Amino acid sequence: MKKGYRKAGTIVVSLLFSLIIISCGDASLEQLPAGAGYTAKQDEPTEAEESSSEETKEAAGETETAKEETAGETVSQPESKKASGKIEYPDKAYADDIDAKISASSAYNYTKTRANDKKSGDIVDTSIYRDKSGIVKIVTEDHGSEGRLVSEYYYDGNNIVYIKRYKTDIYGINSSFTEADLSDPDSEYAKEAKGDADEVLKEAKKDTGKALLYGYAGDEQGGVLKNVTVKLRNVAGDYTGETVTDGDGYFTFQVPQKEDTYSASYLYDNCPPTSVNDIHIVPGTPEYSLGRNFLAEEGKAIHETDSYLLNAKKKSPVTLKDGEYAAVLTSDNDKMNMRLVNTDDQKDESGKQIKFNPSNSVKGYALFVEDEEYLSKEDMAGTIGRTYMTVTIYDRNGIIAAFREPSGRLGTLWKVCTIDDKGGIAISGIMYTDSKGWILSE
Repeated sequence: MKKGYRKAGTIVVSLLFSLIIISCGDASLEQLPAGAGYTAKQDEPTEAEESSSEETKEAAGETETAKEETAGETVSQPESKKASGKIEYPDKAYADDIDAKISASSAYNYTKTRANDKKSGDIVDTSIYRDKSGIVKIVTEDHGSEGRLVSEYYYDGNNIVYIKRYKTDIYGINSSFTEADLSDPDSEYAKEAKGDADEVLKEAKKDTGKALLYGYAGDEQGGVLKNVTVKLRNVAGDYTGETVTDGDGYFTFQVPQKEDTYSASYLYDNCPPTSVNDIHIVPGTPEYSLGRNFLAEEGKAIHETDSYLLNAKKKSPVTLKDGEYAAVLTSDNDKMNMRLVNTDDQKDESGKQIKFNPSNSVKGYALFVEDEEYLSKEDMAGTIGRTYMTVTIYDRNGIIAAFREPSGRLGTLWKVCTIDDKGGIAISGIMYTDSKGWILSE
């Protein structure tokens, strides 16, 4: 397809049968401390902030505050320090420059990993940006039961240059922005924040840039099938993989996190082979579900299991104009429903078919599938992971993205993807329990 996915962007998510994660290492992924040491932008300036020197930032066209506290005196950070390679914390201009380069250039290598925080059990997505010199930025997204915490770390080599954090509550409505203040390097807060930055960098260096592909094979009566042969190949034909399902009917592959399209075929005894086609993997895809695939003897099939996710011949069931998208849910469970949330104001609409224009939101949209039967209950549910379901997104020319249900996962809310104001789609695939948003409002 000509249109692709653009670079992205709870309670601990469990697997129905076994938990497989793409981990950025065995060490705990810890969030930055929420106590003293952060200075919120909306708060009154501290005494140290009032005494900080001001310098002109030509790139931003405005005057900002930049300071470095050393031995009790404040030293401004001139641009010449960047040229000399002696960048010291904090350097917001350096961080802004990295962000601008990442936004403007495809030269930055981008991968995302997904793991569980050993202390809290929260899911943590870690986005890693590299240039020719190594890692320059790491973003950790902690999806926890109290809300969402996003920490951004900027590096010059192994040195931390800047840390900022966004936090939203469980409904994605109340949000805050803070910057880490390391002006007193001997404080417990500064030591902990610096330690977090060092640990995040250490674990990111272990990242292999792989995406987890997983799914299940079963029979038409809802049972699982062991020893089903699953073959995976890319369209170009230079990648092939083969595995068999375990006792739970479960299988996995790990493939490079780069722009590519794959097809998976399923073979079992005397059953006609089935397949899932047009599996689109891009940088920033930590995991991709191939859903539940069914195999049956000739003439005994109930489900139409051959899936062409990006079928170029299939047109939208909803009439669309230029710039408009339609999200369509296909499911064998009428309790499943979609919800599209506008990140600007948290307004949403729901239905099996939703038409929208991405440009109507400055911050973009998030698309969810809700299990309406269990969404209001506090306990985890596995109905979504057992439902045969596809979410397809169309423009007026046809399919631009399609996703299978996150098979085997527990939860009542599936965050399918995000859509930015330009129509770029980033896979999410995270499962939650009862909540209204999980949208980053900042």
